Amino acid sequence: MNKKKFVSALAIFLLGLAAHADKPVSITGNFNGHGYELVPDPITWHLAKKKAEKTDGYLAVITSQEENQFIYDLIKKATRGEGCNAWIGLTDEKYEGSWEWVNGEKTAYVNWNEGEPNNFGYGFLGGSEHSVHMMGSGKWNDYASDGRTPYIIEYDHETDLDETAGKDVSNSNLRSTR
Repeated sequence: MNKKKFVSALAIFLLGLAAHADKPVSITGNFNGHGYELVPDPITWHLAKKKAEKTDGYLAVITSQEENQFIYDLIKKATRGEGCNAWIGLTDEKYEGSWEWVNGEKTAYVNWNEGEPNNFGYGFLGGSEHSVHMMGSGKWNDYASDGRTPYIIEYDHETDLDETAGKDVSNSNLRSTR
């Protein structure tokens, strides 16, 4: 192989690695008797809600700072420390400004980013942000439901961890899979 072909092949290989490096991996973990799963496929909020429900789960309902921190840590582990946006189960689709969890739980804890929620939206009129994602910082942002991002599924039971696929990380009970 001549030097030019080698350099081209190496560049393509490295670009492929770089493209894969910032994609989250699927990861599961348990907190307070509930199981959580980060699904790395970027999809709309409504589709994420439907897919979560098909697995007998729901988009994550965050009721405390500790739970928020656990999910934030889960996302950080799945993204090798980079963080990413991920849908959670909070919406104001029924009544603007009246935030509700998808499972009907009362909204007592929130972790809005500064200036949020703002219903800014996009397009000529704006005002189309009715779903919430956790940002890479762990803070929340209202966002257009047709945006595409990974999502967090919560289960009312702990997830089964395959000890051969991954070991507990400190005491956080997290596992990543490809």
